[in-house]
Amino acid sequence: MTLLSKFAKFLLIGCTTFALVACQTTNKTAETVEESTDNFEYIQAEKQAEQERLQQELEQAKQEQDRLQAEADKAREAEALAEEKASEEAEARAQAEADAQKAKAEAAKAKEEAAKAKEEGSVGVVNENVPVGMPTDSVYFDFDKSFIVPKFDDVLNAHAKYLKANPDLNVEIQGNCDERGSREYNIGLGNRRALAVKAGLEILGIQSGRITITSFGSEKPLALGHDETSWQQNRRADFVY
Repeated sequence: MTLLSKFAKFLLIGCTTFALVACQTTNKTAETVEESTDNFEYIQAEKQAEQERLQQELEQAKQEQDRLQAEADKAREAEALAEEKASEEAEARAQAEADAQKAKAEAAKAKEEAAKAKEEGSVGVVNENVPVGMPTDSVYFDFDKSFIVPKFDDVLNAHAKYLKANPDLNVEIQGNCDERGSREYNIGLGNRRALAVKAGLEILGIQSGRITITSFGSEKPLALGHDETSWQQNRRADFVY
């Protein structure tokens, strides 16, 4: 082999070796780039997933906060309503107690005044020059009522006894009301009160034909005041012989 041939062969081997090295280097660089790209995409995906998870947790926390706030508002509202109701009930009880005390005082005063008037001969006496032995008491009624309460049974018995002792006498029962209510209503109520007294006398043996009834409504008051004391004296049925 000539010197020129040896040099050519050496040159060919060198070029081939260089080409192989260059090719290997290029392949390694491509693999490195591809690996870096994969790592970047993975990191980005992880960040996106983390952001979505955090966003979901924030939304859940807000929903829980809203729920707790709604429950707190509802509890405060219920507490306020309970306090208002308790206050109203306490006020109503106090007012009822005050009204009861007032009514009790007025009833006691009316009883005292009625007893005093009876003593003076003014209660239940409708006609003048009352004969000896004639009962003068009237029957009194509760507000807006026309039934006779048991405490006036003695009054009915006294009038029935007097009528039996004087068979030639007749009696007129005059029904009366206090000033509350319309004229028409009070006339009707006074009539029912007179009828109740008439029925009571009939039960005690007095003939119906000896008893007449009249209703004056609120037009014939004994007391002219505008309070319970006066009204109690005006809710009555009088006996006129």
